Amino acid sequence: MIINQISRLSIFVVLISLSFSQDTLTIVTYNALRFGANDGVRAQHFKKVIDYINPDIVALQEIEDQGGIDLLLNEVFNKNSQDFLSGPLSNSRDMENGIIFRKSKVELIGNKSIPTVLRDISGFSFSIKNAAPQVSSFTIFSAHLKASTGSDNEDQRWEEAKQLQSYINQQDKDFHYILSGDLNLYSPNERAYKLLADSMSIDLEDPIGKWVRDDNSNVLKFTQSTRSDQIGDGGSTGGLDDRFDFILFSDHFTMTDPNLKFLDGSYTVIGNDGNHYNRSIIDGSNTQVPNDIAEAIHFASDHYPVVAKIIYTSKTSTSPIAHAGKDQSAIIGETISLDGTKSYDPNGSIVSYDWTQVSGPPITITNSNNVTASFVVPEVSITTKMSFKLTVTDNEGETGSDLVNITIPITAGFTPYDIQISSEKGIGDDCYPSQYVGQNLEVTGIVTGVRPDEQYPNFFIQDPLKTEWAGVFVYINVGYKPPPVGSQVQLTADIKEYYGLTELANVSNTIILSSNNQIAPVTIKPSSLSNGCSLEGEIYEGMLVTINNVRVTGALNDKNQFFVSDSLDNEVIIDQYMFEGAWPNPQLGIVFKRIDGIVHYNFDEYKIMPLKNTDFEISDSSIVDPESSDLIIYPNPSKSLVNFKLSPSMANQEKVKIDIVNINGSPVANLFNGHLTKDRFIWNGRSINGELAPTGIYFFRMKIGSKETTQKFVLLR
Repeated sequence: MIINQISRLSIFVVLISLSFSQDTLTIVTYNALRFGANDGVRAQHFKKVIDYINPDIVALQEIEDQGGIDLLLNEVFNKNSQDFLSGPLSNSRDMENGIIFRKSKVELIGNKSIPTVLRDISGFSFSIKNAAPQVSSFTIFSAHLKASTGSDNEDQRWEEAKQLQSYINQQDKDFHYILSGDLNLYSPNERAYKLLADSMSIDLEDPIGKWVRDDNSNVLKFTQSTRSDQIGDGGSTGGLDDRFDFILFSDHFTMTDPNLKFLDGSYTVIGNDGNHYNRSIIDGSNTQVPNDIAEAIHFASDHYPVVAKIIYTSKTSTSPIAHAGKDQSAIIGETISLDGTKSYDPNGSIVSYDWTQVSGPPITITNSNNVTASFVVPEVSITTKMSFKLTVTDNEGETGSDLVNITIPITAGFTPYDIQISSEKGIGDDCYPSQYVGQNLEVTGIVTGVRPDEQYPNFFIQDPLKTEWAGVFVYINVGYKPPPVGSQVQLTADIKEYYGLTELANVSNTIILSSNNQIAPVTIKPSSLSNGCSLEGEIYEGMLVTINNVRVTGALNDKNQFFVSDSLDNEVIIDQYMFEGAWPNPQLGIVFKRIDGIVHYNFDEYKIMPLKNTDFEISDSSIVDPESSDLIIYPNPSKSLVNFKLSPSMANQEKVKIDIVNINGSPVANLFNGHLTKDRFIWNGRSINGELAPTGIYFFRMKIGSKETTQKFVLLR
């Protein structure tokens, strides 16, 4: 009896030893240096590096757009296999944090964007597929904190770290967290570093400890720069002398959890052999990696990849392995084949297949219980992703499953109206966000205004057939040459939301279809724009509009804005952002009969942005002296000489001063000063210094003692 019990115990121990073992996950953080959809050359360098590391999860920073993450996924990670997936981007404007992971080892079970004043901190939660039941899930944060030295930048990094602290302090204290990314920390004495390491409910441990910048003894911890000279991609130079990139672990990984922990000694800066302090990685040979890998690291980015491994308790599975095939793109009406022929069972045979739809518009799957199935792609109006799950069962009743995604891309034939129209207000900073956010689309419209700025000549396009939801802002890359006003253009760009502003960004293709088109401004009421995010204002965002009969009620501020109000005190901001020429500074009380401009939204406010001087029309009620009818100005408007004819009653006056002034009340030219004996004057259109006065609104101003007569005229060049 005792022997039998011992035998049974031995068998049980043997089964336990066979059922559970240990496995590792390789974690990488990598700043990809503004990687976008057009970086195909650099993608080849990244592929060499990634193939060398063979990672399971890669947290990425400085991803320009969805096209960039797609290029990395397809041409780097899945070039030789289909074992990787990407997580969602946060769609902030400045640059994105991305994640790419090996789907055969981990499953993405959630994601979270933590807003900061600069860039979101992105969180991705994972479970391990072959882990023993007692192994916890975990979250990796990918962060890109404010760069550069100085107290202001240090303060901003601290504020960003506080946002992460606030989020973690509200979560389950038993959860496992990893913070990875380009933290831009210059010293372990920075408040941001101390907060992360010592001042949170779950402190983050630094596996390789403190460091000193500009200290050769710490060179093995440094992660930037791979270059000492500029190579044309905008990356930082100076050689290896900074530790900016980190992988930090919560203490569950380092102290308390034997089933999921950091693997001691695994933290490595790939390519940093300790011999390249203040040097380029390709300056001489490299003792840590082959020279071709060092060269690839040099040309891929100005940051080194940082690697750490976690070790976990795994289970030895005898379950069948399902393969649902490669992700595909499809067109409407096409018959798509779902292929499970690469599924297998390691110790038996598969006896059944089951295809089910997980997401997307409902369709009928033909032969859903066969190894291959099919369906007809439905009609959709926007780019749509459909997901299908293959579940296989073996001869012992064990099951396995896999997902395949079918994307139906709809990318052409859009107008600003299609992009803008929305009935959902959104949450947080979103203000009626576009339903197409995150997509790369072809959009056609007419250019209504171009910002007069050499570096960022951003512009607006508008749908000429619509009077609401018809305009959109185009945020361009440095070096982009904008199309002229009046051009009908076809743009290929990413659809983004920037703190409530819908915009086209990362323009990759521009075709001018026609020229000299005109769009008349839509007349709106100031009340539509007088509040923050609202449906009344949102329908005019990006559109050319006009407001009538408004009085200046707020003087020019430090943002080059002034404020006008209608008779009901509905206030509108008039903003200089798009204006070309001398920006007006009208006196309080001046009445504008008309102001034209484009509606913009930022800092939770709508504003009108005039384009040129003729977008302002002064009302007759702005004339100080009603007796100005005794003055005749001709021609008005004038292209050169301007004539002024006084009535006889205004002649033979003493102490008379006659000036030409601009809309700001500043003198442009002096016509007369003294005893008035004549009734005719001519202005040659030149300023006091002899230069031609620009196109604009001007005033004939005559002072007779304390009495002033003012009348408006227009000069057109």
